[in-house]
Amino acid sequence: MRRIAGIDGCKAGWFVVSADATLDSINWFIAENIDSAAHGLRDHVAAGIDIPVGIPDAGPRDCDGLARKRLSPLRGTSVFPAPIRQILKCRDHTEASDRRESIDGKRISAQLFHILHKIDEVDAYLRYRSANAPQFYEVHPELAFAALQNHTPMAHGKRTATGHAQRLALLSQSFGEANLNAALATYPRSRVARDDILDAFAVLLSTRRIVSGKARRVPDESQFDSAGLEMAIWF
Repeated sequence: MRRIAGIDGCKAGWFVVSADATLDSINWFIAENIDSAAHGLRDHVAAGIDIPVGIPDAGPRDCDGLARKRLSPLRGTSVFPAPIRQILKCRDHTEASDRRESIDGKRISAQLFHILHKIDEVDAYLRYRSANAPQFYEVHPELAFAALQNHTPMAHGKRTATGHAQRLALLSQSFGEANLNAALATYPRSRVARDDILDAFAVLLSTRRIVSGKARRVPDESQFDSAGLEMAIWF
């Protein structure tokens, strides 16, 4: 039976949740890097991932602006603008900001710099991935959660008690509260935050819609970066 996955970055690397299309067989694991995550998913047909896929050479991506617009005003700020390809290897915030500013006049936030190495890791993997690896799709968790309630953005932030409870309730309709609580109890918070776990489950549901042909995306038309990777966010 075809299997699918949802992936979200975490302190220990990547939190991965895997299931069949009926969601009857669910498992999860932490991978130190994206290569290890993909190896664990080698029999899967698709994986959604909460990280920019498709990196521009300059300027913003249309998908980021469109996703932000769909989530505004409540959750629009949760969409970080993607970096440009020329700064992916930078490991110093000032260097990355200075280099980007010299190219397109923009600087980068501390939040974006914090995940820059993960964006670089995924970009490198996708450009040279093996033929038997699953197809990766960029999925933003807040769009995934909004899709579960008639495309209405969540009213509360994911790190608040109310926001966590609301997201848990939405996901329980598909996975059951017992599965979610088991996943939340598997690893210490020093390795993976509880919102990373719930985000991965939400991403999995969007991946399920992708393989069934029911997903939506922004933008509607295909756009690709200079490496041939599609710049689109699915939900």
